[in-house]
Amino acid sequence: MIHELREYVAMPGRAEDLHRRFADLTLDLFREFGLDVQGFWHVTGDRHRIHYLCRFASVDEAKRHWERFAVDPRWLAIKAETERDGPLIESISITYLTTPGYFTS
Repeated sequence: MIHELREYVAMPGRAEDLHRRFADLTLDLFREFGLDVQGFWHVTGDRHRIHYLCRFASVDEAKRHWERFAVDPRWLAIKAETERDGPLIESISITYLTTPGYFTS
């Protein structure tokens, strides 16, 4: 089992639009896709930096998931509608995390 930590940095002036897209549209689609979102955060004092953590069986599974998601017509429609005034995201950073053998929860 791995966790994927995703950081999104919103374009200047577009943070609230990106938060609304996640809250009103994207999270529902994530659930339909069976995405196991473990948590969602923004940096204290900086709503332009959004983080979320997903759980997957492997890095390969995560990559396959996002490849399918990227071409889904529902996602493409959401993206087109919410970006008609320009892009919402300046950058995305992805980090794959695994639990070391010495830690158990």
